[in-house]
Amino acid sequence: MGIFILLLLLTIPATISGSGHEQINHSDPVIPILLALTIITLIALMGREVAQRLELPSVLGELTIGILIGNLGYWLGSDLIAVLRESTAVFNAITLTFENGTTLEAALQQTLDPPQVAQLLPILSSADGNRIIDLIQVIDIFSRIGLLFLLFVVGLESSIHELKASIKPGIRVAAIGVIAPFILGFGVMELFAPSAGWSSALMVSIALCATSIGITAHVFHELQMESTRTAHIVLSAAVIDDVLGLIMMAIGIDIIFRGSFDAMTVLYSISQAIMFLASIYLLVPTLIRFTIRHLHHFSLWEAELFVSFLLLTTLSWLADFVGLSAIVGAFAAGLILSNKEFTYWKQNCENEASCYLDEEIKNQIRPFEAILAPIFFVLMGTQVKLEAFLNQEILLLASALTVVAVAGKLVSGLGAPAHYARFAIGAGMVPRGEVALILASLGKTVGVLSSTLFTAVVMMTIITTLLGPPLLKWQLNKAPLK
Repeated sequence: MGIFILLLLLTIPATISGSGHEQINHSDPVIPILLALTIITLIALMGREVAQRLELPSVLGELTIGILIGNLGYWLGSDLIAVLRESTAVFNAITLTFENGTTLEAALQQTLDPPQVAQLLPILSSADGNRIIDLIQVIDIFSRIGLLFLLFVVGLESSIHELKASIKPGIRVAAIGVIAPFILGFGVMELFAPSAGWSSALMVSIALCATSIGITAHVFHELQMESTRTAHIVLSAAVIDDVLGLIMMAIGIDIIFRGSFDAMTVLYSISQAIMFLASIYLLVPTLIRFTIRHLHHFSLWEAELFVSFLLLTTLSWLADFVGLSAIVGAFAAGLILSNKEFTYWKQNCENEASCYLDEEIKNQIRPFEAILAPIFFVLMGTQVKLEAFLNQEILLLASALTVVAVAGKLVSGLGAPAHYARFAIGAGMVPRGEVALILASLGKTVGVLSSTLFTAVVMMTIITTLLGPPLLKWQLNKAPLK
């Protein structure tokens, strides 16, 4: 099945260009996009099925099969995958050709190494070059929209209201779980990749701070321990970790674009992020309730869907407009929105049949996330270069990042009260999951993380995500929990 999908993927360029001049002029430009989406979805389903059979997070299956297909296609000589693996650099080069009027070759030389330029220039200069770029750009847009839906769902699942009882120890655990990996990450980058620069070290360290709430919550649910105080502390800390990680990412990107790492720049970026989140927290709930009061002619599920979608798109745009990342707005939208906002609707709707529809907002949005988010992870997988691990320095860097990623979260358990299972709490913070992948991909997109650094961070993410659940289960079964 995998070989069949790969062969289809290799035929996309031929489908793009057609077999003759008449076919090029009259072919539907949507057809290659539909074929690519079909193949990527099939690839994602294969990876997801294997991961679920092995009782692993679906995201790992989607990422891993993307890695396999991407590297196999590259070794078999697929022009499409060769460009896809360097899509960020290629997009930057094309932007340079428009903004500065430079030739494509000169632009590629500014963004890629000579061997990559020699490989990609003939492809991009060929008759199919523009069509391959157009296809990759459209698929990239789909993946970015899927990323926004994913962060929105992560925000919906991060219920602050339900975890208020554990907020104080959760803050302490989260603070240690962010500070320790961040400092250790800078140390590893200074020792093993000193030539990468402070901006790369900053993005790698921020990626180390992430925690996957979904993976940890699944372990507690599987062991029927989600109602324990230990679970509440871990999940509360994971929510705070997500918030802090995304804020740090937004601040980090802002600092990188400003080109300086001074106190005033940092303070300005922090105040910008705080004002944005505070404004959303104070104003958005009122706007939601105002909107709902004027949607009586809709059924409940329609109101939930449209309000959720508009909130997601509006806050994502607004976050980008004020200088933050769009994913910060998407996460904030999910974090604020809850079904409680629709209480007014249920009490005042005219059609009684629609007043008691048991539809969760997550169920309204999840179909979008389920279809589009896997595109993001498969594309991220195709950009992981396994040949980078033939380089001993890169392998050593990935190993060092993994060690400090685990150690930095294990010590976070010290933030919990002494009578709790601190090691179990620290183990619950170890999985990085989708959040670290998102942060790493943004670092690569803005040109801060090279392909080798991106690959090292992805491998760290995979290992910690695989290691976290069994480590947490071992500690939960070992220690008496409250």
